[in-house]
Amino acid sequence: MRVMLLLAVLFGMTLNAQAQAPTAKPAPAFIIPDSVTHTPEQLSDYLAGHTSSARDFVKQLFTWITVHVSYDVAAMYQPGLYKDTADAANKTLATRQGVCQGYASLYYMVCRRAGIPVYLVAGYTQINGKLADAAHAWVAVNIDNTWYMTDPTWGAGALVNGQFVRRANGSFFLVQPGNFVKTHMPFDPLFQLLEHPFRQEEFRDNNWALAASRPVFHYQDSLAIYNKEDQLSRYQHTADRIIRNGITNTFTGTQLQYLQNAVAAMQQNKTIDARNGVVHRYNSSGDHYNMAVNQFNEYVNYRNNQFRPSRPDAEIRGMIDSIASSLQLSKQELSGLEGPDAELGKNIQALRDSQTGLEKRVEEEQAFVTKYLKTGKLFRKTLFYKIRGFGG
Repeated sequence: MRVMLLLAVLFGMTLNAQAQAPTAKPAPAFIIPDSVTHTPEQLSDYLAGHTSSARDFVKQLFTWITVHVSYDVAAMYQPGLYKDTADAANKTLATRQGVCQGYASLYYMVCRRAGIPVYLVAGYTQINGKLADAAHAWVAVNIDNTWYMTDPTWGAGALVNGQFVRRANGSFFLVQPGNFVKTHMPFDPLFQLLEHPFRQEEFRDNNWALAASRPVFHYQDSLAIYNKEDQLSRYQHTADRIIRNGITNTFTGTQLQYLQNAVAAMQQNKTIDARNGVVHRYNSSGDHYNMAVNQFNEYVNYRNNQFRPSRPDAEIRGMIDSIASSLQLSKQELSGLEGPDAELGKNIQALRDSQTGLEKRVEEEQAFVTKYLKTGKLFRKTLFYKIRGFGG
């Protein structure tokens, strides 16, 4: 049976109070009708049709989200709140509230729909040297060939005495990665989007000097590879980067464990899928082989009755050629097939041996039919002798 993957709680469920963060109210958003805010697709299409540039698009999106979406304090520590990114975005729109994964997923889905390069980033945060008490989520977005970081959750407001207080903060909109990393550390160092990414202990210790002494990390090349990878390779390489970058807290350790478990499950499922693929081809080959055997035995009965009742010569030729066609299909489906284990390999070889045996009999009967059809009708009866069926 396939191994089911459980969706990890990748993203944080707390909102840091930002009493010491500078507050800057973004310009009021133009009016977006409620009728186009039921799905990320509707919202994206409206913004695409009513903004003049990608920069204007993301600005109006950021403003709308920070004005209309409230932080869901009751769901801060609720596991399994969202099934996936799409579910997070849709629930956030439907309820007009969410945790950081909902904010970031909505921003991500709307941008992606519009063709704006964007990544949903998972990590953790700290302010003034104090580590947050849960993981967090934000987005990286590319505007005019430049990468920026945006945190719509922190841009919406803060928690004050356990209550969400809306406090529009443009300081977390389109931030340069080098500045953003001072408070936001991605689990995967690739998504620092820096040529000299910081290690986790450097982030923890506010040590911003050592990174520049290390060789340049060509993150653009790594992003290009990341974009082409399948999910298994992506998870494997992400886990490798996390390990190399150091692990200093339980958030990162939990994320790494999730990735490693996911890789193990996907590898097992890949093995199962590969075996099931072999079994499917083997069974399909067996079905065509059995069809050929049944056709051959019908032919044998007809031949042993000296081709009575009489049929046109073309129909007799068609009988034996049809058997050969079914057998050829069976052989094609088994061609190059190798068993992933001894039992299946033994069954495949047994079917190949059976195909070879039947093929020899079919060739003999094709030769007989050819001779029969070339013989004058008055002398055809003398060609018959009893033959046995196949597989009995």
